[in-house]
Amino acid sequence: MVRALCSWVFVATLLALCLGQADAKSSPRIIARDGKSSKTVDVSSKEDQSSKSAMKEGEEHGKLSMPDGARMRTLRVGSSNSHIAAYWSSDENQSKAEHAFVMIHGRLRDGDRYWKIMNDAYNSALNDNYPGVKKNSVIVAPQFFSEKLNKGQYSSNTLAWDDVNAWQSGMVATHPSGTDVTSLDALDTIVEHFADQSKYPNLKNLTLVGHGGGGQLMNRYATIGKDPSNSNIYVRYIVGDPSSSAYYTHHRPVTDKSIAEKSSCPQYDDWRYGFTGFEGTRSGKKSPQDYFGQYINRDVVNIVGYKDTANSGDQKCMALLQGGQKRRDRNLSWWRYINMLARTNENLHGFPGNFSDLPDWSSKSNGIIYTRLCVVEDATHDAAKVFGGSEGRSALFHHYNVEMGWRPNGWHYKAPKQKTARSNVANVTSSSSTESTASSTSNVSPPRLAQSDATASFKPVGIAVLAGLLCLVFVM
Repeated sequence: MVRALCSWVFVATLLALCLGQADAKSSPRIIARDGKSSKTVDVSSKEDQSSKSAMKEGEEHGKLSMPDGARMRTLRVGSSNSHIAAYWSSDENQSKAEHAFVMIHGRLRDGDRYWKIMNDAYNSALNDNYPGVKKNSVIVAPQFFSEKLNKGQYSSNTLAWDDVNAWQSGMVATHPSGTDVTSLDALDTIVEHFADQSKYPNLKNLTLVGHGGGGQLMNRYATIGKDPSNSNIYVRYIVGDPSSSAYYTHHRPVTDKSIAEKSSCPQYDDWRYGFTGFEGTRSGKKSPQDYFGQYINRDVVNIVGYKDTANSGDQKCMALLQGGQKRRDRNLSWWRYINMLARTNENLHGFPGNFSDLPDWSSKSNGIIYTRLCVVEDATHDAAKVFGGSEGRSALFHHYNVEMGWRPNGWHYKAPKQKTARSNVANVTSSSSTESTASSTSNVSPPRLAQSDATASFKPVGIAVLAGLLCLVFVM
């Protein structure tokens, strides 16, 4: 009788765990679309469009400057007659290229400067023989033009937007006239360009980087962007100092009504800040929970300047609700948020944000996220500083070890809930504000590994076997 019961426990445990794993790995439902890009409204851009101060950003743009080692080229986006402009390595060797870096500029649309920042970081790491740096690499910096402020700098079929911020959240361009192409479509085109093995037979890694306004686009692209058609390309998404994030639920970290409150900010969850009104992309539409699952299972590095505390970023109530006036606090609150949603074992001591009643979305994570947080202690809102130091260098180039940088006083490392093939050593910057170091972290993902590692498929079997053995021990 007892032996029969043990057998039943063994089989039932195995079946339940397998079904649970299958559910967690199942493909999200895709809603068919009419082939046209989203008409989603970005409430932030809508306000900025009529803002005099916003429309003065970057007015000094004259003739496009060209950094040494770069050239300007355009790529046709899909089957449209619209093209995305980009600064491109002039010495590119397609047949030998092994790694491509795509660096997205900030709100001033200074792609030339961001190409140089990336190129300088690359050459410095190459000269130092830094691990993971490939001699044959390509550097690209897309240029998201303002239709008004960059007039005369773009051609008749080059993409441009009617205000300074619309491209940051994936909105449809307004130039060329009649286009339905978005900034997300433009990124998809660049990704697919490098995924083409007939052009790049040796390319294995693609690193997508954004800072400031570019960080906003990259944070959203890491959530809703599609995977490259070539599964042999490993993609890393680096999100630097964005002013806001697209929250998956209606919860927000700020509960101090003197800063902002949801009751007087009716658009707090509208797209760019949340998923209300989001109509999907050209690839379709998923639920916020499925987008969350996509985000945390990608190799995403959130890099934050600890001194990025000026109130020069987005100060609308929608952004203030995400952590107050400082970009730093908003991004540290985001780290707390995604870990709490995923029910990880990450130590969140000292991280800001007040969340209550968050849903349990651990079915998308199994308690593990592959997103990482890197905090550069001496950096302000400065891309050159963020990516020029050891933390930024590790995020850009190292295949395994991404430095954590700063952590709060009293913070200590906590082991992940389960070991995976993606867990590797991570370095914590020694500083007066850091009291301990970590030997490893669950939030580190080496390249070239499939999303579901080999050990994961054996977890249900292992648990079921353990349950059965324990039961038999008691019987004996």
